[in-house]
Amino acid sequence: MQYLRLLLKDVWYLTRPYFVSEDKKWAWGLLVAVLALTFSVVGMDLLQSFSRNVYYTALQQRDATTFLRGLFWYVHNDDEYVPGFFIITIPAILFNVYATYLQQMLGLRWRRWLTARMTRQWMDNQTYFRIAITTSGLEAGADNPDQRIQEDLNKFVTDTLTQFIDLLSNIVTLFSYVSLLWVLSGPLEIWGISIPGYFFWAALIYSVIATWVTHLAGHKLAGLQFFQQRVEADFRYSLVHVRNNTEGIALYRGEAEEKAGLDRSFSAIYTNFLSIMNRTKWLGLLTTGLDVVSGNFALLVGSIRYFAGKMSFGTLMQLVLAFSRVQGAMSWLSNSYGALTIWHAEVARLATFQRVMDRAQAMRSGITFVPASAEADMQVSGLEVFRPDGSALLKDVNFALPHGQMTVVTSPSGTGKSTLFRVLAGIWPFATGTITRPDTSIMFVPQRPYMPTGTLHRAVTYPGSSDICSVEQVSEVLEQVGLGALVPRLGNEEHWGQILSPGELQRLAFARILLVRPDWVFLDESTSNLDGASEAALYALLAQTCPDMTVVSITHRQSVARLHANIIDLTPFAVAREDILSADASPEP
Repeated sequence: MQYLRLLLKDVWYLTRPYFVSEDKKWAWGLLVAVLALTFSVVGMDLLQSFSRNVYYTALQQRDATTFLRGLFWYVHNDDEYVPGFFIITIPAILFNVYATYLQQMLGLRWRRWLTARMTRQWMDNQTYFRIAITTSGLEAGADNPDQRIQEDLNKFVTDTLTQFIDLLSNIVTLFSYVSLLWVLSGPLEIWGISIPGYFFWAALIYSVIATWVTHLAGHKLAGLQFFQQRVEADFRYSLVHVRNNTEGIALYRGEAEEKAGLDRSFSAIYTNFLSIMNRTKWLGLLTTGLDVVSGNFALLVGSIRYFAGKMSFGTLMQLVLAFSRVQGAMSWLSNSYGALTIWHAEVARLATFQRVMDRAQAMRSGITFVPASAEADMQVSGLEVFRPDGSALLKDVNFALPHGQMTVVTSPSGTGKSTLFRVLAGIWPFATGTITRPDTSIMFVPQRPYMPTGTLHRAVTYPGSSDICSVEQVSEVLEQVGLGALVPRLGNEEHWGQILSPGELQRLAFARILLVRPDWVFLDESTSNLDGASEAALYALLAQTCPDMTVVSITHRQSVARLHANIIDLTPFAVAREDILSADASPEP
């Protein structure tokens, strides 16, 4: 029961927002239409059972006229009109087709809304970054966000609608046929005891036993399906990681190690899927066997009254159909067990990802940003910076960055310069203190510039739209930073992040600065892949073309420090030296 309650809680957590959203009129309208059509199909199936009774009985009596009327027109029987089978079948087919179409339409709109919501939440307030830097967040279920948004979300919407509509359809079917089954079966005398509606009790006992046996065979499938989705996503990520790091792997001759890693990833897929296969095999044997037995079981039980001459052949066949519908509705859980375990894994993965995003968005930095005039200095007061695990990195940091001047922030490797860069950018949530920041345009340039997909023109103008800068403007800044040879390829769509060398990528970052011309620019080791002469030339270019720009460089290289008028040393603010040495064992945060 606890297991079911948690599942329903996750489903409600993921489903409710859409049905109270701005698209709720479409959501509820389509859902009601689908249910109305589905329930109508159930009602028509019930009517068809009476048509079957008519033409089966006509077959038994060799009455061709009644048989044909029971198929294609109607029969007047005992002061009742029974419509012909095909008279009911034609609208039933149309209702079935449109129920499926409208269900797909509802699923498509729901997926569009949910995808937009999750994507927006993932991107807003650097949630994607906060998840990536929070180890506990990854452990809680934020691995492979691309798969969760694209694949898991799509399957969740489709399967949730399918399971919900199937459940309601089976409930309506149960209540539609149970009274018919009760009336048609009549009482059964056993050892002087009269059992009214014995066929209903037979269907109930059969369904309970089938559900219990199926649960015993398949209850572990949910966990296996959840793990299977995870290892499949991990394997796909490993393949993408190799694709994105081809040069490094090739230079290190790391093919053997990468292949071994891929083999290990796929081995987890193979082993877990074998377990799923074995569980599914036994589950399939049970469900298929139970389906085969149920029809003959109904004939066997119904034949008692038929051979006693208490019902016609048509009534027997209608009774068998009613038994099948009631037993099928009661056995919905056992018949859908395999699909439900997959659906449960999808719900769990998507719900954990949604909760991780909610927690990441709820993170509140202890930094107070105080706006100042555009000409003011940037003041850092009482700043304390922490790692994601809570250990201190910098303490009691106080300094000023003068407006309109070139300042370098330096200290030995591992003392937290890059983390300070993220704090000043407002994307590092593990910090406290006050930063008085000029209310003007500020640009932050990381050591390895990000390269979006698309043309080189788009890459140079990023993060702005490629439409805001002409080809001539982009060509000019590329010439200025020493990338003039790339101008003829501005319209080419290639993997520029892999094609360009680290030094060329850093030159391109300076081209972006020249296009945007921010009032302040922060450079985090942004010339680390360039020689001293090129480094000096790019800084001179900034001073010449943007003389009013405030430039703040974060580096430990003396060649860069000499190019700046002011120097701020972070060493006095760093934690104890032994802590710094332990941090040097891993990449600088």
